[in-house]
Amino acid sequence: MSGFYIYKEDFAELPDIIRRIRYCLRNNIGFSLVRVGDAENQVLAQGSVYLDENIKQIWWADCPDWTGITLPNYEARDRLIISLKQADMVGVLHQSDSYEWKPLTEAVFTQYDIRPHDICYAFINMYLPRSNDFKLLLKEFKVLLIGKLANRFADYLIDYLGVHPAGIINIEHYDQISQVEKESRSMDFDIALLSAGSNAVILAPLIAGYQKAALDIGRAMNPMFWPRSITSSD
Repeated sequence: MSGFYIYKEDFAELPDIIRRIRYCLRNNIGFSLVRVGDAENQVLAQGSVYLDENIKQIWWADCPDWTGITLPNYEARDRLIISLKQADMVGVLHQSDSYEWKPLTEAVFTQYDIRPHDICYAFINMYLPRSNDFKLLLKEFKVLLIGKLANRFADYLIDYLGVHPAGIINIEHYDQISQVEKESRSMDFDIALLSAGSNAVILAPLIAGYQKAALDIGRAMNPMFWPRSITSSD
C-alpha cells in the first residue's frame, strides 16, 4: 500500500468548486465537501497512530464543545473513515508546523487507505464568505442550516441576502447524528450548510446520498465572517 501525500498543486480552487456545486444542484446529483483539521486527525488516529495513553493527553478529549465528539470513540473514528472515502471532496491542511496538521493527515489517510476523489484546502470554508458567486448560489437554491450557529446565521441570510432558510437543525454532539439525518430527510432543501465539528464530516456524505449538496463550512457559519452586501459577480 503506497502512502498518501498532500501537495498544494492538487488543491481544487474555489471557483471550480462552486461551479461543480452548481452543476450538481442543477442536475440533481449529490455532492459533499468535508474538511479534515487537527481534531478530525486526532479522532482518526485513535487505536493506530495514537494509543489510549496518547488519547488521554489530547486537551479536548473530554470536551465535546471543540469538535462535537468526546474521546475515546472508536465508532466515530470508523464512521469518519467511511465518510472520507465517500465524500466527493476533502479539505486538508498543507502546513507541517504541527504534527497534528499535514503529517498526521498523511499518516492516518495512509493507515486507512483513504484516497479522496478530490482535495482542496481545509480552510476553503473561510473563502466562501468572500465569494459573490457562492452567495448568489445560496440565493438560487433552498438552503438548510445545520449547527449550533444556525439561528444566528439564518438572521444574516434573511437580513443581508434576502434568503429565508428552508430549515434549521441544531446539533451539538455526536449522539445527535442519527436524529439530525432523520430530520434532514423530511425537509425540502437543495443544499445543506453544516457547522458541526467532526460530526459534519459524517453527516455531509449521508445527506449527499439523497441527491443534495452538503458542505462542511465550520466556523464560516458565524455571520462575523460575512460581508453585508452582495454584487452580481466576483
